[in-house]
Amino acid sequence: MLGKALVATAASVLVAALGAIQASSAIVLRANAQRGAWPTIVPRDLAAVVERPAPAVPLPPVLRLVLARQALARGDLATAEGELALLAPSRDRLALVGGLAEARGNAGAALQAYLAADDLADVERAISTLETRGRIGEALALQEDLVRRLAADPTQIDALAQADFDLGRLEETQAYQFMVGTGLRHAHESAAAGAYARAVELAPFEERYLIAFANQEINLREFDAAVRAFERARDADPTSAEPPAGLGTVALARGDLPAARTYLDRARALDPASAAVRRLAHALGE
Repeated sequence: MLGKALVATAASVLVAALGAIQASSAIVLRANAQRGAWPTIVPRDLAAVVERPAPAVPLPPVLRLVLARQALARGDLATAEGELALLAPSRDRLALVGGLAEARGNAGAALQAYLAADDLADVERAISTLETRGRIGEALALQEDLVRRLAADPTQIDALAQADFDLGRLEETQAYQFMVGTGLRHAHESAAAGAYARAVELAPFEERYLIAFANQEINLREFDAAVRAFERARDADPTSAEPPAGLGTVALARGDLPAARTYLDRARALDPASAAVRRLAHALGE
């Protein structure tokens, strides 16, 4: 009799667990459910309440990850946190921890979790979101942290070069917040040039890094350095209009109008629609 009771109890537990998994799977499969199926008939919010398994119900980790992702996507941060608390450490869990921190406005904690998960795409997206919202100072601080972390990992050379380039771009954006000629503007312009220089050192044949560095050197009136960088960019891509246009910009800044027009003609022959070509033409009154 006792044996039969134990078997019945075990069967009940198994049925309950399978039922919870099946119900939870309905949430996961809602987007692909056929018309008339339970997931498509019951309103999403009601279904989430009915289908949500109790924390004690054993579920496969992959399903808990999906439930946590869905809770986070719909803004149910408490449920997402509860699901994450039941998961063992993993890269996927860390990425979701980062998403939860980001949803709560804790950009620093989000960045740490994304970095620990080796999730550079989410790191870059979080920084980009701050930049888009005009929170340049916060984006800049996180980008500096990202550069420091990548610099400590010798396997991340390409990612570090891109991170330094993005840091330079953010430093430039921050510089524009200050008046020309002020110390703060010069400090951010110099920091931008330094970040671009590091990117160039890591990827010496990447034209966009060279162009960014050269243009920043023009802003700092370091014309010789700008010329060398534009010439290296020209060697890296002889078909690009930006290096000759940049050399023309340097010539114009030095007051050499004939040389500036010669470079403009060369750049136009390569790409008359280039933004750099148009800027130089406008500066020359053409």
